[in-house]
Amino acid sequence: MTTWSDLPPEILNTISRNLDFHEDYINFLSVCTSWKLSSKTTIIRHLPSRYPMLMLAENSNTKEDDETDGKRRRFCLLSNGGIIRTLPLPEAHRQRCVSSHGWLLTTGEPEFYTKLVNPLSNTRTDLPKLYMFDEEVYFNLDEWMYYGFCMRKCLLTSPDPSLPEFRVIIVWGKTIGFCRPGDVAWGRIDGWEGNVFDMTFHRMQKRLYVVAALGKIYECDVANDVSCPLTLSRVTTFPRQEFGCLSVPWAYLVEWGCDNLLMIVREREGFKKTDDGYGWYGPYRTNGFRCFVFGLDDGKWSETVSLGDTAVFIGFNSTFVVCGGGCVKPNCIYFTDDLYEPYRGLPEGGGGDVGIYDMFDGRIETIFGSEELGFRGAPPLWLQTCSVPVIKGVK
Repeated sequence: MTTWSDLPPEILNTISRNLDFHEDYINFLSVCTSWKLSSKTTIIRHLPSRYPMLMLAENSNTKEDDETDGKRRRFCLLSNGGIIRTLPLPEAHRQRCVSSHGWLLTTGEPEFYTKLVNPLSNTRTDLPKLYMFDEEVYFNLDEWMYYGFCMRKCLLTSPDPSLPEFRVIIVWGKTIGFCRPGDVAWGRIDGWEGNVFDMTFHRMQKRLYVVAALGKIYECDVANDVSCPLTLSRVTTFPRQEFGCLSVPWAYLVEWGCDNLLMIVREREGFKKTDDGYGWYGPYRTNGFRCFVFGLDDGKWSETVSLGDTAVFIGFNSTFVVCGGGCVKPNCIYFTDDLYEPYRGLPEGGGGDVGIYDMFDGRIETIFGSEELGFRGAPPLWLQTCSVPVIKGVK
């Protein structure tokens, strides 16, 4: 009788070629020595995870002349106890990065080119330069670290750039821009008041929704409207007094079923700014979240104390929801530090406000020893890897 370790290489290769996810390949390689030796382990670097990955900052200890290591990035997987993947990612070297649907949107001085980069397949799509944001872009290199962090959000209407409804939407400073691959310039989206906190594309409603200061929510048809600039119209304003909220210091927005939006209010404490401007920030941390549901059909607000069997991921990425189970804890909010000023202002940098918030009891725990991972140089961000197309036949 043939044992598992005696299977011929052609059968093992057939099995390995049909594995779609990183975790399955890890398990495949762990069966026995013969299985590991028979497989092309390079394939594993190009497989998405079933679960989100956390992309870390560039290694601050990298020597200037170590170009190879300086153009690689570390990714922490929620699976397998938070194992580290290291991928070559020269497109993100010394670039500002935000993410959506598993893609990175990158830009950097001095030309402010932008491009979409898939860190798993190494594919890229060039986008228009950011010259449209004349009042936001400065070319003083001494100020680059500050103004570079003005690109705070990126949202893709689909994970597939080849679809006709695909749009790239960004928040740069106080400007919202949008484009499609092949466009020569960014279009503008106007019509809101105050700072923009977050935005989401509701797949069922086929509309863009934006949450701004004071919990004001706006919408527009970004997929079909051909006018430029596009104009947002106000849908609702969060009734703060009704729910005992003195303010809406920071909020996130995500599609919540067919007819609803979920707005997540983040409560921080200890965040300070001295009187001499943006130079120094005191210690700060997240102490809780409150979640509110807005019905697009009836226009009513309600507070929810449970996310059910799902988890929400927030940070320098478009907000997204993942079904709980496996290594993703249901009824939790996975958050990273998305206050960009402290990365410039604090001597030790920003990035320490990272963790997992349990909606059931309000406890916050670290993300696989996150305090030791060193996020201080640049913001970590989540990659929604399960939405990345599976790359087969990689050699």
